[in-house]
Amino acid sequence: MLEKYEAARRRLEKAQISDSVIPSLTSFNDLPRFLNGTKTSRGRRIVQILERMLELERLTSPLDGIVWPAMSLERTDPEKFKLLCEIQDKNYALSKDLAKLKFVPNADVVVGGGGGPSEWSASWRWSNKKSEEHLRLHAGEALQIILKLTQIGYLTRLRHCAYCHKWLYARFRHQVFCSTKCQQGHYTKSEQFKAHRRRYMRDRYQSLIKSPFGRRKRIVNRRLAKPVTHNR
Repeated sequence: MLEKYEAARRRLEKAQISDSVIPSLTSFNDLPRFLNGTKTSRGRRIVQILERMLELERLTSPLDGIVWPAMSLERTDPEKFKLLCEIQDKNYALSKDLAKLKFVPNADVVVGGGGGPSEWSASWRWSNKKSEEHLRLHAGEALQIILKLTQIGYLTRLRHCAYCHKWLYARFRHQVFCSTKCQQGHYTKSEQFKAHRRRYMRDRYQSLIKSPFGRRKRIVNRRLAKPVTHNR
């Protein structure tokens, strides 16, 4: 009897209620700017949620299978059971943070049906659209982009710069700096650079000593260093 609903069920399964964010190329710059520049309590809550999500990603990425602390593991694999319990607790904390946020459903008729079904626009929207003046995204849009990144496996592309610790979106998996300036700043403080700099200065000093210019300069310096005597 229920078979007559199968065609409608398949169509309903494909239906997706969208959100208010239309992905654009600027989103990958706007999101780090929001994370670094937000000054409101709502914005800071989004940053906290992202931190929780990245911590969960770090804990669960090495695991295989369903992330659930089955009671049998307490006896067979206590360490894994303890880890899964910790993950469950962190998931609960994340859910509590998300529950404090509010999205409202929105529906509008956008195209008439011409005698048939009309075309509707249905979406979820952030209840408070107030944006900070210096940012292009508001907190709801930032969260929706973050949630979408989880669905394509790109959540960890949001990370802290290894030098200045600001948020960045990594265009490449291995990217750890937000700019060339930070990359160079990190390198100049490394032991490798310091050792290279010492070798360079030592070789430069030796070459100056051996060069004719270097010998003339030493002679001039010795002459200048002699005390001046006046004949009476």
